[in-house]
Amino acid sequence: MKIAVIKQMNGSFLPANNSDYELAKKLKVGKQYQAEIKQPRNYDFHKKFFALIELVFDNQEIFDNKEFMRKELTKAAGFYDVYLNHKNVECYEAKSISFASMSQNDFDKLYERFLDVVVKIFKFDKESIEENIQEFM
Repeated sequence: MKIAVIKQMNGSFLPANNSDYELAKKLKVGKQYQAEIKQPRNYDFHKKFFALIELVFDNQEIFDNKEFMRKELTKAAGFYDVYLNHKNVECYEAKSISFASMSQNDFDKLYERFLDVVVKIFKFDKESIEENIQEFM
């Protein structure tokens, strides 16, 4: 069972919303439970990243496939895994950006490096990108 909690000033944790409260009610009072604490990824920032992808894709002529572009720019930003294929040739695969696969801290780094790669490859103005990204969210 996973529930979102909010830390209180006294050090205790309370369910973050009604659905989490309902799940927490199922736990028995006085019993010990083990919890893993993780800060969830920022969904709005995730949407901003995909808005950046939309903005770039709509304003470039190099790539004809948005997902391929995202993967290539992710690799160019340094976020990739290396593996050997069946011919013993080194290959590069863009890292997964799923919520389960990447922490918020790593995602923040990816966004900044991805943006730098976009500016370098497409010669876009960084400030202009930041100003226009809201139109794609």
